[in-house]
Amino acid sequence: MGERAEVGETVGEELATGSPGGEMALSRGWKRAILILGLCLVVPGVPLALSYCLLLGVGSGYELAEALVVFTGLGLTLGAGGEAVVRAREALRGKPSPPLRLPPIWALVGLFGLLVGVGYGVTAAHVALLLFFSLTLLLAAALPPLWAVTWFTRGASAALTRRRGWVAFAGGATAGVLLALLLELALPGLLFALVDNLAWPVLAELERLLRALAGRDVARALTGPGFIYAFVQLAVVAPLAEELAKPLITLPLVKRLPQRAAFLVGAMAGAGFAALENVIYATAGYGLWIGILVVRATGGAIHPLGSGLMALAWRDLLRREPGAGRTWLQRFGLATGIHALWNGGSLLVLTLAGAQFFGTLPPEIDVLGLSAGGTTLALLIVLGLAALWLGRSLAQEERPAGWEALISPEEAAPDTRFILSDRAVAIWALACLAALVPLGIAGLKMVLR
Repeated sequence: MGERAEVGETVGEELATGSPGGEMALSRGWKRAILILGLCLVVPGVPLALSYCLLLGVGSGYELAEALVVFTGLGLTLGAGGEAVVRAREALRGKPSPPLRLPPIWALVGLFGLLVGVGYGVTAAHVALLLFFSLTLLLAAALPPLWAVTWFTRGASAALTRRRGWVAFAGGATAGVLLALLLELALPGLLFALVDNLAWPVLAELERLLRALAGRDVARALTGPGFIYAFVQLAVVAPLAEELAKPLITLPLVKRLPQRAAFLVGAMAGAGFAALENVIYATAGYGLWIGILVVRATGGAIHPLGSGLMALAWRDLLRREPGAGRTWLQRFGLATGIHALWNGGSLLVLTLAGAQFFGTLPPEIDVLGLSAGGTTLALLIVLGLAALWLGRSLAQEERPAGWEALISPEEAAPDTRFILSDRAVAIWALACLAALVPLGIAGLKMVLR
């Protein structure tokens, strides 16, 4: 066992770097930069920790939302920053990093259910709410994207070292989210200018269709400025901005990695991004936090898959691979299309199920005899499963020499059931974009009305 562990560490380092002997993939300058950035995050974590202690002392005099915000800040500063500091110090000392091994997917799913149950019990009984609920929510929010990465790799992440995996996770939750927010503020103005004269015919036909299927009131709700603005932000602006921003933190590393390792590093950055986004949504809709987490758990693979795809795209572009520009556009189209379909579907689930978010809607809306909310939720589940399938396919494209030293022969055998052809991926990307473009044009025009 000791010999196998030693071989595992060596091979894991080689697989992650793409170079024999585990040569460093990052220069010492980059490692120092990560150390400095981690310290910059840790410093504000100290007063945040004191603030959280004060909140616990005061107790019910403060809203739970305030405690959630402060505790999330602790996770981003002392948690993510501290992880970056520890891992950067290890790298600067030349300490080898073993392969990243996540718990089995059944354990992560079971833990998610347990945490949701504990959170429900704590909030219902109002017992030690500030002390336990924040930690419960953060852990539950992080599990769905992590079980997606586990599924991608079948639990054997030999192509990804522990150090790079967790630093990418921390970077996605901090720098990735910050960059995405900046882009989401800049993109709407540009998009509005581009589609100003294109949307009226599309919008008119969309409203006629909705009136015919669901009735005048629903059509007005779904084509009103409030819904359209939220739809455009979630299904057009957010996917474009986030798929650009999530993998940027990994660019200094992915150029030097083989494809499999680059995809998994990007996926871990997307997992960190998704974890924080889950916390934000659950905190904003605190009254429905369980439903929000469960619905978003069905799409736990969306962010890791999109970020992994874009990490591959940037890797090929930085290495000047043949056809890298065309491949970059294809992968960006696929990542944003999947993301847009899932975000738009999530909003439709809330609206069509009668969540009273945009006005008074009937508790159940039927379209051609089917429950529209239920049908859209089923679409989200299918889309989430498809993202898991594609991610597993991409994560099994490379089997470098030495892989068998880390896992059993049964695990090392390629699972050809999850290998998708380039043609199948291209057709899926085209379908995603075909669904995104007309909806985006129509929505942008309604915002300008």
